[in-house]
Amino acid sequence: MPEIRRRRTTASEAALRFAMPLAAAFLAALAAHISIDIVGDFVLAHDTYDDSAHGSRWFASIALAASAFGALAVLVRSVLAETRGCRGALRCALRAAVPASAARFAVSVAAIALPLLLAMAWLDDVCAGIGVDDFADLFGGSVPLGGGITIAFAVAAAGGLHRFVAFLSRNHRSIVRAVEAFVRVARNAACAQQFAIAGARQDRPRVPAALARCSGGNRAPPRRNEQPALA
Repeated sequence: MPEIRRRRTTASEAALRFAMPLAAAFLAALAAHISIDIVGDFVLAHDTYDDSAHGSRWFASIALAASAFGALAVLVRSVLAETRGCRGALRCALRAAVPASAARFAVSVAAIALPLLLAMAWLDDVCAGIGVDDFADLFGGSVPLGGGITIAFAVAAAGGLHRFVAFLSRNHRSIVRAVEAFVRVARNAACAQQFAIAGARQDRPRVPAALARCSGGNRAPPRRNEQPALA
């Protein structure tokens, strides 16, 4: 049993280590793609993002939601495991979610966000039937502009996520206690409902509580059908 629990914890940590930077990178790439399209209309002579549709943003949004939901599911599973007696499951999962160094996490997110931005731009050009004549076209027409905006969003997303995980790590005991209280209340309510359903399905009639208290738990004998005497 300890070996199985250890394998499950390791799998959760690996899933979080993969999902956290991926979600931040998708968020940074999506925000950078939209910002480059807007800023390029004012500072560039030809914004290449205007030449094609932006269907890749839908794919990026779906991937962002999937990675964020996966990370959230792993965290919820760790919380429930700790409520069942696996102490330190949530703290270990949060510790493995992001590196201890915020700068290192920002670098990893930026390294993923840049290729994602290029893939989004290439996918838009392919869907529109436009060939890529210059590498700068994948950045909206300017490598410094597109790369700088992408890196800025990557650093912001990584910093915000790193602080959020640090906040959860500082308050992990309060989170576990709150979830334990919620689970306890939900379990008691479910048990009460099951007892009520089981009592309602009983075939024998139930004696009211007030009558049982007055009669000491004994039922009165049945009344006889007496007819009035004729005068």
